[in-house]
Amino acid sequence: MKTTTQKQSKTIMMILVFLTCQCIIAQVNPGQIDDFEDGTTQNWTDGGSSVPPVNISTGGPTGANDNFLQNVSLGANGPGSRQVMFNDQQWNGNYTSQGIISIKFHARALNNDLNMRIAFDGGGGRICTVTPVLVQAGGAWQQYTIPISASDFTTVAGGSNVSMTLADVTDMRILSNTSASWQGQSIAATLEIDNIEASTTLSTDNFSRESLFSMIPNISKNNLIIELAGALQGQKPIMEIYDPSGRLLLEEDLQNMTKIEIQVSNWPKGVYLVKIKNLGMEHTERFIKQ
Repeated sequence: MKTTTQKQSKTIMMILVFLTCQCIIAQVNPGQIDDFEDGTTQNWTDGGSSVPPVNISTGGPTGANDNFLQNVSLGANGPGSRQVMFNDQQWNGNYTSQGIISIKFHARALNNDLNMRIAFDGGGGRICTVTPVLVQAGGAWQQYTIPISASDFTTVAGGSNVSMTLADVTDMRILSNTSASWQGQSIAATLEIDNIEASTTLSTDNFSRESLFSMIPNISKNNLIIELAGALQGQKPIMEIYDPSGRLLLEEDLQNMTKIEIQVSNWPKGVYLVKIKNLGMEHTERFIKQ
């Protein structure tokens, strides 16, 4: 016969195993992808409106039989009016310790341009990415990358500490808004999205650093040199540089150029984003001003 102590020990062990399993389930992992091939919404929801996210069984980025998620917003007021969806399951955890610095996804917008952002709630309250990614209406499927390091966020809706939230995320949102916000914009729009990925890199799958551009150096006090590789010769690439607050600092047409040198000695210290855009695709790298 088991003693009371043995029964208590077994109960405690079962509780610890349960809690451990819950922690494992809740921890976001580098490289995890929601591809919706299981026919479900994979825990993405909008809180119970009349137009929740739905799984569409065909027509994704790779064509026939490629599942994707569709999220409709109605505009005006009330449930379902805002373009936002959230997940409080497999996207929770410590993004900092896992080295996750971007969220990548394939997307298209059917009837209105969307300004896509990532928002988190967690240990330091609510935060949202400063710089939106524009998904233009009527376009084909494209892969987009939203950087999610601490410098890419601002606090919103009473949030107090970006770093604390990134180290303990309890809720993730994908939303469209022209301004950083916890709420999606009230807009009549349809977002179609697939292959939501927790990534440890910033570049899209379509280009590597070698095939698109290189920075020499990527840490400097005085000069930044950007070299375009042969893949962009004859194209019309656009360069954008964002300052540490997310403000567009510089925009330059690089058509017919192979190299550009930028004086940065008067820039404040911090982490800047250098983005090259070409034919609807983009590749972003970080530049550190010392």
